[in-house]
Amino acid sequence: MQISISRYTITSLLLILVAVVVAWLCEVLLGAFPMGFFAFPMNVVLVALWVVVVVELFRARERNVVARYLLSTQATVTALVLAAAGCIVVGLQSKPATQSYLFVLLVLYVMTVLAMVTLRGWRVGGAVRLRFLMSHLGLLLALIAGFWGAADYEELRMVVDDKPRQEAIYIDGRATNLDYTLRLADFDVTYGKSGMPEQYSADIEVDGKGVKLEVNDPYRVGFGQSIYLMNFEQSDANTHIVVQIVHQPWRGVMVVGIVMMILGALLMFFGGAKR
Repeated sequence: MQISISRYTITSLLLILVAVVVAWLCEVLLGAFPMGFFAFPMNVVLVALWVVVVVELFRARERNVVARYLLSTQATVTALVLAAAGCIVVGLQSKPATQSYLFVLLVLYVMTVLAMVTLRGWRVGGAVRLRFLMSHLGLLLALIAGFWGAADYEELRMVVDDKPRQEAIYIDGRATNLDYTLRLADFDVTYGKSGMPEQYSADIEVDGKGVKLEVNDPYRVGFGQSIYLMNFEQSDANTHIVVQIVHQPWRGVMVVGIVMMILGALLMFFGGAKR
């Protein structure tokens, strides 16, 4: 048993070393990770291939040394330590985490270990371990949505006044036309004693349909798209608002994952410590 633990510990250290070296070489030679290349439908194809690889690895766990390592305690501990370290590093750096090859390898490793552990532990003796399944599968879905869905995330700005507008601007300055028009119908603002606005809201029309926008209370447009009220400029001659349009098609998957984790935690809390 001691020999097995030592072997897996050495494997963990070697994997970390190889990942760091490979990631460093990729960033030096290739620059930032091309996350945009993995937008839909490429990310869906890669998720499907990843699922197939993980399932086949799990099925071959008795004879495959890689699968046995991924199911070991050392692999789980390594994944937890690397995940914590990765969060700290991401919080300290200015560039997006998805542009780092090392971060991408880290997330793939953590997801693969989590998927292998979930496949092994969701059922014992023919009985489904509901609490285990809800917690682990929920976390896995949230990670999949956050990582593989990152390339599909879009954020735009748009100035809306009393005329129907359709052109919005991406963060990088590119212009595009929305599938719908926006028009400002009415605007209301409350000023405090200091003369600064304390609260404001806007009545807009989305393709002629009346909608009320308030700060931190977005309007959902279709699947995974929301309109946020960001700012305004008001004068005697004209009033216009600035809205933020966020397109996040994987949001539903992430919400399902978070809800499953919450339910799993509640089941553990009220169900006691039984295994």
